[in-house]
Amino acid sequence: MLEAAHDASAAPQEMVLRAMKLSAEVTQFEVTSQEALAPHADFMTTHGAANPDMTSGAQRSMNAMLGYVELRIRRSDRAAMALLFGIAMRRQALQLLDESQAVRDTVAEAKIAKAEATFHESAEAQVLAFEKAPPLGVKLSLPYLAKRYDEVTAFLQMRPLCELPSSSWREAGCAAMRPHFKAAATYRATTLPGLVQTGLSTMKAQGVGGTLLDAAAAKLAAGDVKGAAVLHDAALRGAEGT
Repeated sequence: MLEAAHDASAAPQEMVLRAMKLSAEVTQFEVTSQEALAPHADFMTTHGAANPDMTSGAQRSMNAMLGYVELRIRRSDRAAMALLFGIAMRRQALQLLDESQAVRDTVAEAKIAKAEATFHESAEAQVLAFEKAPPLGVKLSLPYLAKRYDEVTAFLQMRPLCELPSSSWREAGCAAMRPHFKAAATYRATTLPGLVQTGLSTMKAQGVGGTLLDAAAAKLAAGDVKGAAVLHDAALRGAEGT
């Protein structure tokens, strides 16, 4: 299996190296060509001759190829790692079958306790992230909202799992999140759109943002709060010079 995974990545890796070498050669050709044309710049300007572009198309093609190859490498590596993980888990399960019921119960209890603690820790971190105010721009004191939208959405995605109390290993974490779901829903439905609108109005009054503000307002009017927040933050970064 490892040999198959290695072979699956070997050919693409070789292609990456060849493409990088070819890209360097194309870049060198571009430099050499520009140096050769430099003494004739005045003549070309006088006769309206455009500076020839002989390499950008090739570079774009190679960059696209590299992106595709790297995607395939990551995909094959993920598949190999998932298979290795599955084999390890099955090996552990087979080993446990040879143990007594008491040992199996002890292992199960330990894993459940670990899962409960991990989920509880994650839940508390999500609650803290929700309660924390979003970062503000220095110049306009407006909040960045796109990441905030993602955090609140991720928090609300846990609501169906935690709506009602249960005896599940998730209960400790759900108990920490449950009191905040209603506030999070209201925040995403009402507060966040209001903050986006306030930010757009403030930046427009300051004469910053340009077409980004109009695009953000259009998305907000269409109910696309996330899209509006992304454009809001782009305009705010421009205003802040970051």
